[in-house]
Amino acid sequence: MVVSKKKSGWIKGDLIPGLPEELAMECLVRVPFQFHSSMKHVCRSWKCVISRPSFNKERISFGKAESLLCLVQPLTPIDDDGGGEMRSEKEEGSESQSQMMMIQQQPRVTGTPLYGLSVYNATLDTWHRVAIPERIPLFCECVAVQDAGKVLLIGGWDPETLQPVRDVFVLDFFAGEGSGRRWRRGKPMSAARSFFACASVVGSRKVYVAGGHDDQKNALRSAEVYDVEKDEWTTLPPMTEGRDECHGFSMLATDLGFCVLSGYGTETQGQFRSDGEIYDPVSNSWSVIENVWPFPDLSPRGRTATAESAGEFRGCRLWCFIDSERQSQPRWEIEDDSMKWKVVMETIRLPVTTMTSVFAGSLSGQAVAMIGGGGEESGTMMVKATTAEKNGGKWINVNTPSGFSSLPFSYSSIYV
Repeated sequence: MVVSKKKSGWIKGDLIPGLPEELAMECLVRVPFQFHSSMKHVCRSWKCVISRPSFNKERISFGKAESLLCLVQPLTPIDDDGGGEMRSEKEEGSESQSQMMMIQQQPRVTGTPLYGLSVYNATLDTWHRVAIPERIPLFCECVAVQDAGKVLLIGGWDPETLQPVRDVFVLDFFAGEGSGRRWRRGKPMSAARSFFACASVVGSRKVYVAGGHDDQKNALRSAEVYDVEKDEWTTLPPMTEGRDECHGFSMLATDLGFCVLSGYGTETQGQFRSDGEIYDPVSNSWSVIENVWPFPDLSPRGRTATAESAGEFRGCRLWCFIDSERQSQPRWEIEDDSMKWKVVMETIRLPVTTMTSVFAGSLSGQAVAMIGGGGEESGTMMVKATTAEKNGGKWINVNTPSGFSSLPFSYSSIYV
């Protein structure tokens, strides 16, 4: 293939000999993500096109991007039949398998679970575990930055000392080999924290963190923002209240904000606040939003998830997952004290009543729940379409191999 110099962002030339560029691009975006690393070795034109962030946007616009759910969960033994994880690790190669063996053989504190990053490909209905060359912190927050094609693991506890850490791990899906194996350490946070609010800003490459607790279990007011491309942290004004075990969401608007939901103070552990706080990047200040979380005995973590919003909505739409026996309004709307932001909460009833624990979230516009505890549904994932046109709006089981059935601590989703 004759290739000329770069022009308009990529190397000009026939992507596929004999086909117009538009048709050739339509062919390339249809190739499954796991083969992208191999495609980069075909020719310089393909490597240049596939390596650009715009290629992922093309896959999304054509409806060919794959939806991945990334879960930080305790590792459990994998069945010998090679199901789930082993199918996908064959795609990652022997290097990935050797890394996993190295991690599993490392010494650890007795009784302390070993955490890993599991990935469920909702498009292909497959599972695999991403190999990481070092142990990730316990209870780290998982957040995806879609525009950058990256998934970050932030904060948590050191597996040896069980103390909060400042660590940041960055997984680059677009630059990695196939299912994503290129990891790097990002610049650490300015403060060690765990059980904090964390969210990426939609349409940008920034991640907010706020609250959580320090090594003395003191609830934190501090907040900061991370620029993924610059690898820089910027300190933000502190919140009005310390908030441990709070939950974070991105606020949609022209000027994107950050919502910290509920949490509790140092002296009131386990008593979750009914209010929240919203950071406005324009005024560089926080405003309080009252009466947004009506459950003083229930953590918003694993019980709230972002729902899709459309139009000129200024704020965030959330799903609130509740037990079938818990009484609640089906929907409520609250504005903050600045009257600029709004939070809309819609309740979703969880699928079973025999569970003792659950972790719920969202994936590709659908509700998703990992079920723990008693009952025959324990250790499985279930999804529910939020519109009646698909699956009748009913909960359905997802094939969950035993090695991936433990409840996650945090999650994020990304299209690749």
